[in-house]
Amino acid sequence: MEDLDFITTLAYFLNVGVFSAVISRFSGAPISILVCCAVLYVGATPLETIGIMLTYLVFMRLTIYTQKNRVNFKKMEVFPGWKIIPAIALILISLILYPFAGLAIFLLVFMAEVLAKMRMKIPEERRMEKGELMPYIIGGAVLMTLSMVAVKFIPETLYYGLGGFVILALCAFFWWVGNDRDRLASVWDKVILAAFIPAGLYGFDMADWIDDLKRNVNPTRLAYNLPFVFLPVFFIAFLMANILFGIFSLSGMVIVFFSAIGLRIFGYYEMSGKGKTNLIAVGITVLVALLLFLTAPIPIGITHTVDAFLKQNQYGFTGLLNMF
Repeated sequence: MEDLDFITTLAYFLNVGVFSAVISRFSGAPISILVCCAVLYVGATPLETIGIMLTYLVFMRLTIYTQKNRVNFKKMEVFPGWKIIPAIALILISLILYPFAGLAIFLLVFMAEVLAKMRMKIPEERRMEKGELMPYIIGGAVLMTLSMVAVKFIPETLYYGLGGFVILALCAFFWWVGNDRDRLASVWDKVILAAFIPAGLYGFDMADWIDDLKRNVNPTRLAYNLPFVFLPVFFIAFLMANILFGIFSLSGMVIVFFSAIGLRIFGYYEMSGKGKTNLIAVGITVLVALLLFLTAPIPIGITHTVDAFLKQNQYGFTGLLNMF
């Protein structure tokens, strides 16, 4: 079976991005799971899938956070006034030498500004310092990177089936936890870190469900500081995908663009924060997993025609793990 042509691929990405945003908005189902399954349905290979999803996670998470934390370039927090000039110069130079690096630096600057605005809105008694957050960021980044590397060694047919089982397991777990706000309260921080394993394998972002199911008593303040762990970890995984596999997914950015359109038009689902599982969200997510089993995808490759427009593999670099 041949690769999809450019127009067909672009039209499919439009449907994936917009309809995933709409379904997520009105059901509460994780938008990342909807997108991942959609690209698997049509025949994305495992490495294509994780390349798309790691790009999607960091860009989409930023888009979600900027819904209520708009960056005013006249009132920057981390790079006020002239301090933004060296960053802009570095971005422009990097775009010429190694485009991915330019994009990564831009993301880093934008991410720093968004998180700075979000940090100011957190009550001081719940705010975690950088030193307190670093162990969680490092731990999450290691788990997510190792999970991403594992994708290279998982057979394609097993990867698709395993994805469905992972989704069902996540739904069962969050339903079980949501039935009792004291359940697993003593190890809730470890539950949060464990969420980076499915994120590395498939790009499943469970941050919203975790945030919705805060425990009555949390062992630390981490439950109130999730953006300051999830976004940096997603960014690091995005970098590692390029360093290890040479991944620079224009397809992922295209889907983000279409999802952002849906997000701007219809908004984003607001979690109740009551600690109870949203059964509609779980039901839709289970249905998506069952469809993955029923479609039995055949890997044909879906990103080549779109990603061909983006300069990749500069200077022959295809990723450290592809050099051996």
